[in-house]
Amino acid sequence: MIMGDNTTAKANVSFDNPYLSEYEVSYTTNLISELKSKGVFLSNSLYDDIWLFSHEYSLGRSIKLDFGKIDKNLNKDDQLLIKCWIGSLLEKYRPSTCIHYFHHFCMAVNITKFFSLDRINHFVEWLHEDHITNNEKTYVLSTVFSFFDFSEISNSSKYLAKLYDVRNKIKFVKNPIQLPSSRYTLLFSYYLEKYFTDVQKDELFDDEETIKKTILFYPILIWWNLTSIIPIRSTEFCLIKRDSTSKENNKFFVTITRIKKPLNDSVNYYNKIEINESMYHLLINYIELTEEYGESETLISYRSLIYADNSGRRELQKRDLDSFNKNNLEKLLKRFYKEVINEYYQINVPFNQRLSPNDTRHIAFVSLMMQGISPIEIARLGGHRTIAAQYHYSFHKEYWIDNEVFKLIKNYKNISNFDNNNIRYIPENVKLKAFESPTSSFRGELEIGYCSDSLIRCEAKECMLCSHWRIDLNDLKVKRDQIIKKVNKNRDNLMELMNFIYKIHTNTALNIMTPEHLENEKDLEQTFLNIKSELQNLSKLIQIERSIY
Repeated sequence: MIMGDNTTAKANVSFDNPYLSEYEVSYTTNLISELKSKGVFLSNSLYDDIWLFSHEYSLGRSIKLDFGKIDKNLNKDDQLLIKCWIGSLLEKYRPSTCIHYFHHFCMAVNITKFFSLDRINHFVEWLHEDHITNNEKTYVLSTVFSFFDFSEISNSSKYLAKLYDVRNKIKFVKNPIQLPSSRYTLLFSYYLEKYFTDVQKDELFDDEETIKKTILFYPILIWWNLTSIIPIRSTEFCLIKRDSTSKENNKFFVTITRIKKPLNDSVNYYNKIEINESMYHLLINYIELTEEYGESETLISYRSLIYADNSGRRELQKRDLDSFNKNNLEKLLKRFYKEVINEYYQINVPFNQRLSPNDTRHIAFVSLMMQGISPIEIARLGGHRTIAAQYHYSFHKEYWIDNEVFKLIKNYKNISNFDNNNIRYIPENVKLKAFESPTSSFRGELEIGYCSDSLIRCEAKECMLCSHWRIDLNDLKVKRDQIIKKVNKNRDNLMELMNFIYKIHTNTALNIMTPEHLENEKDLEQTFLNIKSELQNLSKLIQIERSIY
């Protein structure tokens, strides 16, 4: 499936921090400069120990993020690493939210002496103390996981192995760092593909305007299709070179520039990744479409956006016109929601249900895990130094189930009308066999519904999943609670299978191929087949459940 080489992202030799790339420092510096120009960041620079931000709701007042609250014994490199992590949060969250997260992160840093190995058990004991609320524990753990995901510091794998056990036992109201719901993610995907068909047919646009609208949002189409399958960081997506595609022996590849360097020679990231033919042509077509607008170091041409953007502000706002960066991607994604989904299609998506550039990395990781791909392959594909670094993504098991079931139920690629408002809506082309004519005059009464096959040729352990099963509408309503109970039981079965995959991922060490590991590989393949079967069953049961309403 995947081929690799030994190339890695080039780094300046004078920059000597194993957990932080020069690119990340430069990017955070530029982000702060931009916030400063908007009057949001009030301090001098990234290197200040106190960051002041303008108050969102009270003109003239400021709020403070004080890095002095962190363990005073931290060296400058570790302090810079934490500051760049906070910078990554500032891309997605308001300063007040980042300060809130930092407050909880400080608790973890100070208790563990910046995640020293001899403080793991002490930290776990602290997390079990009764006077700390579950919500507070959740915030502390979420910020720690986020920091580990960003930095991949050497002790993170040892901590994660313990902390995820703690996290799985906590009952919490809301995960502070969440993905949009599967419903809104599917909605985004549906209208993204639909837009590029509709804009070609729209008689309100002349030929030039059609080309402009295609070019403007083409990077979003590439970003979605590539990064929801290959778990690369949004920064790595933006750094993909213009000449990154290749074709060898009827196979197609894209080469990724990694921003994280391996900590040792035994870890071999995949930089050259195999893609399918349709993805290859999507990239090639974009390159050909934007070639005439000038040179570009990156796959995504910023100069083509200058042409396509009628606002005329782009050339004034950016000094480097040869490359496309994460800030450009984030703004373009926001514009797609505003100008296409909201204004063109008149669909309102709540702000907390909108995708951000790194969300697709989560989606891709969970998808790969649940397809039975081995932990080692996923770590290499995702540019992770350790398998433990991807534990973070297993939190989205429920999300993945919902997403897959929703796709099966809605069969959304084949429908002409995506009902955005009715969550109980079932498309016309998803017909329930339960309401079709019986297969014979036989009526064998069951706990729920009846069997219409006189020979009682059972096709499934669960009668409701058999093609001969039928039910009357009144009986459907009466047996509502029992049906919901069966849906929940099936979902629990799925969670058990997915937890097994999660367990294999958490117990597998990178690059250690043992007989036990090979057995796990076989187990993964079988579990994946079981998951596919359970998903089909769950989708059928949910269709029946939704018919009640």
